[in-house]
Amino acid sequence: MSKRILSLGAVLAILAAPLAADAQPTGGPATGKATGGVVATPAGTESTAAGTILSPDQSMKIHQYVAKEKQASVKVSEKVAVGTVLPPTVELHALPADLGVTGDYRYAVVNEQLVLVDSKTHKIAQIIG
Repeated sequence: MSKRILSLGAVLAILAAPLAADAQPTGGPATGKATGGVVATPAGTESTAAGTILSPDQSMKIHQYVAKEKQASVKVSEKVAVGTVLPPTVELHALPADLGVTGDYRYAVVNEQLVLVDSKTHKIAQIIG
């Protein structure tokens, strides 16, 4: 009986090993495989693989600002996803300094989605909404 329990325990340990290798520690900074998507950080902010950090408050302020500006959405055939390079014909708009977004980022409204874009590469850094 005890041999069966030990054997079952050994099989479960072998099966669980790959899962443990991909696990992230809780309470610390996000680690693991980079996927280019948004990673939740302990402080409740969002970070993309590009390194942009937007707090929920910043995201809300950006939404409010863009709603006031009434920028029309631009249609593109490319998929709107983090890492997608937008065509150079897509106009990027500056964000006011008081929103606290650091780096060379601009925004665009593409296919009805608000996106944060690296102004040098035209690559989508974060989908805000």
